[in-house]
Formats: sequence, C-alpha cells, structure tokens
Amino acid sequence: MMSLIWFYRPEHTDIGRQEEDCPDEVFASKHRDHTSVACIEDKCFVMTFNEYCRYMRFSQMVDEGVVPPWNIVPERKEGYPRAGLLPLCQVANDRVFLCRKVYDTRGRRMLKNPY
Repeated sequence: MMSLIWFYRPEHTDIGRQEEDCPDEVFASKHRDHTSVACIEDKCFVMTFNEYCRYMRFSQMVDEGVVPPWNIVPERKEGYPRAGLLPLCQVANDRVFLCRKVYDTRGRRMLKNPY
C-alpha cells in the first residue's frame, strides 16, 4: 500500500480550464488516499513554477544538442528540500507537470500552493 495525494487536471474541476492555465498544469488537492502499489503505472514529476521553467529550458537545450551550463536540480548540499523530487536527467515531457494551485474539493475553489 502507498499513501498519496490526488492531483486534478483543470478540466476535472468545477472551475474548468482557464486561458492562463499551462497545458501541463495540474492542481494539488487536500485529498489523501491509500492505494495498492500495483495500481501505479509510472512515475511523474510535479514541479513548482520555478522548477518547471528551469526544467523546460533544460529540456529544450538538450533537444537542441546544447550542453546545459548548469544542473537543473540544486545540489543536496545546498539544502534544497525538494531536490529528491526532481528528475536528475531529461524525462518524457508527458511525465512533467506544473502545480501552482491547490484545489479545495469541498469548497470547490482554488487556493495558492504554499510551495
């Protein structure tokens, strides 16, 4: 078993997709669930706005054959608490998501993501 929080695509909320929503955007929720590990299909990466922008620039440079002059993930010695949650190399873009907001399923409203 695994404990996890649910993420929603904008079109799966009562608010729906807005013009300002990024195509890769998902909304975190306060809904926590326990599910079997056998139900998990693949790993994805949910990033903050800054992480997402840095990663997409990194990915674009790799696609163009340019060696990025920096590491996308801050070194652990710098004390970045989310470093272990970010990819260490380029991954398929359909596995990378941006999360700027939290969807309150009970109140059916958006909240600012604290990260």
